[in-house]
Amino acid sequence: MIDLLLAVACSLAIGVIFKVAAQQGMDRLALLTVNYAAALLLAVGALHAAAPAAMGFAPSPGLVALGVATGALFIAGFFTLAWATEVAGLSLAVAVMRVSVVIPFLASWLIWDERPTPAQGLGLIVAGIAFFLIARREPTAPSADAAVRLSVPSPGRVVQVLALLFLAGGLVDVSLKTFDEVYAAVAERDAFLVFVFGVAFVIGLGLVLRRGVRTGIWPPLASWLWGAGLGLANYGSAVFILRAIRQLSGPVVFPANNVALMIGAALLGVLVWQERLSRLN
Repeated sequence: MIDLLLAVACSLAIGVIFKVAAQQGMDRLALLTVNYAAALLLAVGALHAAAPAAMGFAPSPGLVALGVATGALFIAGFFTLAWATEVAGLSLAVAVMRVSVVIPFLASWLIWDERPTPAQGLGLIVAGIAFFLIARREPTAPSADAAVRLSVPSPGRVVQVLALLFLAGGLVDVSLKTFDEVYAAVAERDAFLVFVFGVAFVIGLGLVLRRGVRTGIWPPLASWLWGAGLGLANYGSAVFILRAIRQLSGPVVFPANNVALMIGAALLGVLVWQERLSRLN
């Protein structure tokens, strides 16, 4: 249970950092790349401290494929979360990502034959309905200021971004569940995270170098500092979720984690940043 609470705290910290970064106009690409560099260093350090012999870990082709896919999903999910936080606010973005528990729930049922109880099935239906209620934005009154009109995203665009976030969040949880079900008994958790964060970092670094060569724009100091903090929260979130899945069942961990994050993000959004939720939200 402590691992689950720590996972919630780390995930909330990720949302808060994205919110602050958006408000200060930080370089999103640089922030995410530094984040994965920091998370990679933490994973390598943890792997070496826990089992120095595991540094020679030779992954199977299946684990390599899973690691590549998970690393790509991680960085794609973070880009989408940062985008959704900008256009929809912290509370709605985190809420939609948490409602994506529907996807790993269905995967556990259809792939690993973890049949949900009637109560869990009802919760699955409620979660699906909740996505549409959370994602729905009330139309705003037209503004005479052209700059304001251009800066405010349309309700349709907001729903599209939140739908992408819903899909990305669900697929990340499915990838972690796949590792726990198929490879957890034969591969070190930290070795898997080294591979995942390494792939995500390489993707981000390639994008940063490509942009830097073309435009001369390189990561500023603020991105390094906030990226390091984001990497710490990101690494902690992944580690504690994997530990919680090992101790508790997936149908318990994912819903409990997601509900706690929805409530926490909504409270932070309303109390700290004065974000407004409609009655449907």
